[in-house]
Amino acid sequence: MLVVLAACDQPAGHVKPAATAVSAPASSAPASPVDEAKALAQNRCASCHGAGGKGDGPNAATLPVKPRDLSQKEWQKSVSDAQIRAVIVKGGAGVGKSILMPPNPDLEAKPEVVDALVKLVRGYGG
Repeated sequence: MLVVLAACDQPAGHVKPAATAVSAPASSAPASPVDEAKALAQNRCASCHGAGGKGDGPNAATLPVKPRDLSQKEWQKSVSDAQIRAVIVKGGAGVGKSILMPPNPDLEAKPEVVDALVKLVRGYGG
């Protein structure tokens, strides 16, 4: 990655290159699918579904349709992994459910991350 810094605060008549290139620090190894899924669950899912998947996240109280309680055993038995994958990627509207569940099209190209998210959802069921 290349960061360009412009010199805007120099006194009149001062000659300085228009930009200076600075190398960004080397990035660490990419996150594993499991680590990425955990981060996504915390950053995207928990705001509505809550940290434990109970539908009690901080945004849940403001929604007209409450988020699914992913920990309910009856629901866990009634849904397939493929259905969970579809809701994660396509969102609620994409599968005939609530439009309030947003899609995550960026995950379509990351099936390993989606699989890890499905495992997290299954883990909420006990």
